[in-house]
Amino acid sequence: MDPGQLSNDYLRNMPEDFTVNFLYKGVPQEIHCRLRVSTYTYQFLCTIDNTEMILERDDEGNFRAIEADPFKVKKKKPDPALVRTLIGEMERILPP
Repeated sequence: MDPGQLSNDYLRNMPEDFTVNFLYKGVPQEIHCRLRVSTYTYQFLCTIDNTEMILERDDEGNFRAIEADPFKVKKKKPDPALVRTLIGEMERILPP
């Protein structure tokens, strides 16, 4: 990862693997994420309910979540409210 590609000092010093801890419906959650950097952008690969999700900022700077492999057959999709809560935590943790 070339830190010069990132304009945000916070991301330059961020570990590539990290855990986001928060409460969801009164239950502690521990979501494991990886920072993935490409030439002009960055994404977070987060595992939610055994499904890898890509969290990235859209053109307006808001986070969006996309399944990393939408064609993989799953018994259960991640809880949308849990995904929204994780996005809220990421927005709180990371500067815009």
